[in-house]
Amino acid sequence: MTAASYVPADPRTRSAKGWRARLGAMASRGEVDGPRVAEAKAALSWWKARGLLVDDLGVDPVRAESLLAVIFPEVAETVAR
Repeated sequence: MTAASYVPADPRTRSAKGWRARLGAMASRGEVDGPRVAEAKAALSWWKARGLLVDDLGVDPVRAESLLAVIFPEVAETVAR
């Protein structure tokens, strides 16, 4: 797969805990840079924003998904594919 054809995964394909574990596993193998690391970090950012909206601000999860689509348009594009 070339960098031009790389499509990031939808953050919802794993839990936040799963993304943290994946990032930790990559770091333990010395992989601290690259598209897979960037993907995991972006997914963790999405989960952090979702947690802020739902847990801290009390936004309805369905409404939070709509807001996250605006905040993270690349995720919405990935889901649309």
